[in-house]
Amino acid sequence: MFPITLVYLIILIALYLGIVIFLDKKKILERHNISLYGPFLMIKTERGKKSIHRLSRFRRFWSWFGDTGVVICFLSMIAVVLLLVWQFWWLGSHITKEIVEKLPEVNMVLVIPGINPLLPIGYTIIAIIIAVVFHEFSHGISASSSGVDIKSLGILAFIIPVGAFVEPDEEQLDKIERRKRMRVFASGPAMNFFISIISLLIFSTVLMGSVNIAADGIGVAYIVKDSPAQMIGLDFGSIIMEINGTSIKDIDDFLDVMNRTHAGQNVSIIFYKNGKIIKGDVTLADRFTFTNASDDKGKGFLGIVATTGYKEILAVLKNPLKRFPEGIFYLYAMPLSSIRGGYNPITDPYIKFFRVNGLFASCPGVFWSLTNLVFWIFWLNFAIAIFNALPMIPLDGGYLMQDLLGGLLERFPVNKKSREKITRYTMTALSLLIFFLVIYPLLLKYLFPLLHRA
Repeated sequence: MFPITLVYLIILIALYLGIVIFLDKKKILERHNISLYGPFLMIKTERGKKSIHRLSRFRRFWSWFGDTGVVICFLSMIAVVLLLVWQFWWLGSHITKEIVEKLPEVNMVLVIPGINPLLPIGYTIIAIIIAVVFHEFSHGISASSSGVDIKSLGILAFIIPVGAFVEPDEEQLDKIERRKRMRVFASGPAMNFFISIISLLIFSTVLMGSVNIAADGIGVAYIVKDSPAQMIGLDFGSIIMEINGTSIKDIDDFLDVMNRTHAGQNVSIIFYKNGKIIKGDVTLADRFTFTNASDDKGKGFLGIVATTGYKEILAVLKNPLKRFPEGIFYLYAMPLSSIRGGYNPITDPYIKFFRVNGLFASCPGVFWSLTNLVFWIFWLNFAIAIFNALPMIPLDGGYLMQDLLGGLLERFPVNKKSREKITRYTMTALSLLIFFLVIYPLLLKYLFPLLHRA
């Protein structure tokens, strides 16, 4: 059976398309300067054209930016295509029912806040607006700097606003030098890469740079119900600093102290919790009561799962390049791990392990909201840049590949009409192939159980 979220999504899209088609036939959209572009609504305006024209005067900079973007886009294109091919091979050679069940559902791959549970609505909407507006404005500025007129700007909507667009004069764009046209196509993803890098630097050096571990010791990641730890007030996010006068610096220190205790022993514990250092006494339980293991009879039991993982996490967040490339991969994969809570890099109760210094010391809630927002700006800009670099029409990478292929064919004794025909057929085939590789995990997710059942 299809998941209920997919059913809701299909119903929502059907209602949207029905309403849009009705409004279009009644000419209501046209009266409000709205047109259809496939299933998308294009809300056009001429506001912003003067700003684009002013910024495009720095032609030398935009030429350099465009050339750099072309190189970055092709490198990204190669890397992502290789990754997609590897994914296809790996899934095909390791396919099992268990692996298929772990593949993401369709709602997990749609960049739609509220539909995709991976994306926190508020942060995602702001991050998408920033990503798409800068992406499209970069296209427009690059086009204008190459002598192409801008016809209009506007908003692109599919159920909700999903982006912005800048509409250049297509005839002029087709007639300009190939290298200039490739700069125009590459400038959008290049701007997203640039914003992603700047956001990462702000996130790691400025924001996380003002965060420290709240106290020396070991963190509490879990409390056993009705255990001595719960009785003394330990909680997720607490940090045990000292037990019976012995400083606890790491897990080994904690185990060493606890292995010397016995059931019924009264111990003194100093711990950090919610900004305060607390000292308390508690009587240890019998470990056997909780584990039912004969070797644990008579041994002291506090009732926590200890961790120092937050120390390693903070080190990566402060400097993801320290363990390159693992640090970058780890940072980017953080939202995919439910243990982070709420799919944000750091949320309550994990922030209890940390202390905010400097400007935001008096308002940590604002600080963590800002930190998560900057993280999502980094995350989504990088995702949008990578996706747009794919060699698939109508993505920017597809048009870049189309121009590259056309340029290569010019070196052969082939007439213009034949070149255009070869290019068109090749790009159609390549686009379909890339699209298949992208949706291959979804096809396995929904078709494999049906075929297996048959």
